[in-house]
Amino acid sequence: MEKVIEITDEYTTVGIFNQMRVGDLLKVPYDDSRYSGIKSEAARRNRDARLKKELKNKLDIKYRVSRVEHPGYISIIKLK
Repeated sequence: MEKVIEITDEYTTVGIFNQMRVGDLLKVPYDDSRYSGIKSEAARRNRDARLKKELKNKLDIKYRVSRVEHPGYISIIKLK
């Protein structure tokens, strides 16, 4: 499901990742600091999934973050 996230007082990066299901595509308005935070959280969750043996190797990922796919937005995709 594709969804655009509005930035409000209740917005948290961790909260966005917690509400995602497999196959979801979330678009968040682009900001440099927000992009680095989202990218760090995705890397952290991919690392934790590897440690829990949910992912097989280093090239296998659960979350992907892109700022190029949809101009003006940060795209977050949950693959597995």
